[in-house]
Amino acid sequence: MSISSRTIRLILYTLVIGGSFYLGMIFYSIYTAGNASEIAFTSLMEFRHELDKAVQKDLEIKAGEKKIKIKSVELKNWVEFYTREYSGSQDARISSSKIINYLESLAPDLNVEPVNARFSFKNGRAEIFVPSSQGRKINIPVSSALLASAIMENNPSVSLAFDSFEPEITLEKINDLGIKTLLGQGSSDYGKSSSARIHNIKIGLSKFNGLILGPGEEFSFNKILGEVDEKDGYQAELVIKNGELVREYGGGLCQVATTVFRGAILSGLEIKERKPHSFPVQYYNPQGFDATIYPRVVDLKFINNTGSHILIQTRLVGSRLLAEVYGSSNGNKITMDGPFQYAQQPSGAMKAYFIRKTAMSDGTTKEERFNSIYKAPPLHPEERNPLE
Repeated sequence: MSISSRTIRLILYTLVIGGSFYLGMIFYSIYTAGNASEIAFTSLMEFRHELDKAVQKDLEIKAGEKKIKIKSVELKNWVEFYTREYSGSQDARISSSKIINYLESLAPDLNVEPVNARFSFKNGRAEIFVPSSQGRKINIPVSSALLASAIMENNPSVSLAFDSFEPEITLEKINDLGIKTLLGQGSSDYGKSSSARIHNIKIGLSKFNGLILGPGEEFSFNKILGEVDEKDGYQAELVIKNGELVREYGGGLCQVATTVFRGAILSGLEIKERKPHSFPVQYYNPQGFDATIYPRVVDLKFINNTGSHILIQTRLVGSRLLAEVYGSSNGNKITMDGPFQYAQQPSGAMKAYFIRKTAMSDGTTKEERFNSIYKAPPLHPEERNPLE
């Protein structure tokens, strides 16, 4: 990009003398190689007229495939007037703080998180089915200098600067992750579910297929699930809320959570957060081995404590949901006693528990008890978790 010495002087004066020393120095380092002596010894000029001409037309910002137009009226708001300390005369300059504030307001829509590759486990090896992609983050200081330059050069457009970030999991890295064997499998049956419930189960289940967790990484069901609404493809069913019959999206997603929970238990993963349903639900038999979720309220969380990477694979076989966990065996053996139901009432209320036993590779053993308390199933429609 070719920039005139007049523009360089104007930008440096605006940014450095105008109160944004840091941005001025960045611009200086980018654009002034070989011109330092000219800039250092050029006398300052009145910039008000120059700036007035510079903001008379719109400016287009290019951020990858996105294009954003800054109207002339907004550019004019970036010009601020001040009194020179050394001469007492009035002059104008571009407000670096307004440029920075503007770019920071764009950042949430322009920044992109890197996406890890997703894999399925077939014939003893992981195969990619979703490729990885780079992430990017707007470089505010450099983009500020580029934007100021474009304004004062009367350029019709400017491309912003971004820093790139590589994903943690790529096709090239998968062979080094040590994912070799099935550690455990969870399953459940959706039985005679409605068509809407089955539809939601299929969408929710797909979000967890091919997920890879690094050693020590925490799994959050709600974080991976994301929003549950119509625009994400979910269908609604009728529920009672606040005494009124309303449509709620996502019925059936608790079955996905239950299936993943069962896979995590049988793989020996460390459970950090799990809540049973408020009353027995037929889809989650045997009772006492379920997990309920609700976005921003109730979550399912566990830690990959295997010491190596794990791959979660989800699929449907007939009416059965499967959640398989693949990784490297650490020598631990997982067994489960239960679930056992007790304190059962004629109303259907009950309690239940199961015990997970871990025989460690060093010869020690560990037992964990998971408890569930269920109220009586409702006799009449009432407010309940619509994701069941």
